Order: sequence, then structure tokens, then C-alpha cells
Amino acid sequence: MAKIYSQRWLRKNGTTPSTAWVQLISKLSNSQLSAATARCIERCNAGHHWPPDLAEFVAIVGETTPSNLGFSAADVVDEYWRWRNGAWRYNSSEDFNWKSDVFYHICIEMRRQGVGRKLSEVELKNLAVRQLEKWAKKVEQGYSIPPVRRAETKGPPPPGYSQQADPDGRYRQRGDEMLARIRSSVKDKK
Repeated sequence: MAKIYSQRWLRKNGTTPSTAWVQLISKLSNSQLSAATARCIERCNAGHHWPPDLAEFVAIVGETTPSNLGFSAADVVDEYWRWRNGAWRYNSSEDFNWKSDVFYHICIEMRRQGVGRKLSEVELKNLAVRQLEKWAKKVEQGYSIPPVRRAETKGPPPPGYSQQADPDGRYRQRGDEMLARIRSSVKDKK
């Protein structure tokens, strides 16, 4: 971290790490550490030059570490934006080519809450973390992830009042004829 943030890290944390930092880092695997430091480098390149404190670093580790489902929150956010940017190509969300069924359920909820509550991008990322944790807990408890299914079509709607009043179309035909006469008389007056 001192290499990434240079003197700022030393001013904030000193030359020797605290016991809390040592305990946290000793519990992390090499892949978790490398993913978290890569995320810190991304944040630094994006203009977030101040080093994270312990709580922020734990959050960074949480967002870069895959859950027991095999996906990280970043994967969920990437799939969400892939769906939002490419959904126009499909008839419905169910027809979209989801990488996993759990992405469908999480992304639909993210869109529902994101639009309804006008969430910012940061709030959407936090929602993705919460939704991923929720589904991971469900799977841990033995629930399965429901498959993506299209809603059952209900068939054609029942006939409306105008269709019931004019089943053979005579009145509609007479109305069209009357409209044609009115339009032609308006053209003649001009």
C-alpha cells in the first residue's frame, strides 16, 4: 500500500501496521489481497488518491472477492450494465442471454429499485453487494436459484364494448364513409 499511496499511507498509518491491519491481512488469501490491491490501484487512477482506512479496505475486499456463488459484486454490476445497454435487442428480460440465473433475479431487482428510488451508481453497487449476499445466504440455506422463465401468455383479450356492439363491422364502415365525406368537403372549401 505504501507503494501505491506513497507518503500519504505513511502519514495516515505509520511505518508499522497496526494489529487490526495485521489480523485482517493474515486472514486473507493471496488472490483476495491481489484483487483488493488491484482495486485500490484502480481507485487511485480514478482520482481517489487517499488511502483507505481499515473499514474501507474490508469493503474493497468484500466487493472484489467472489461469493459462494462464484461471482463478485463487480461481476453483478458488469452484468447489470451489459443487460441495460443490450436489452433493446431482446423482446423481454427473460430472453436476454444471462451468464447465470442469479444475475437475472439480482439485475431485475437492481433495476426496479434503481429506477423507483433513483439510485446513483454507487448506491447501485451497494445494492448489488446486498443482493448478492442475500442470494448467497439463500443458497447456503439449501434453496435453489429459480430458473429464468417467461410469464405465461394469457391469450387474446376479451372483445371490447365497440366490438360487441358492432360484431360484423357495419357501423365502423359507415363511420369511415362519413369521415371520408367530411374530409373531402373540407378539402373542397379550401
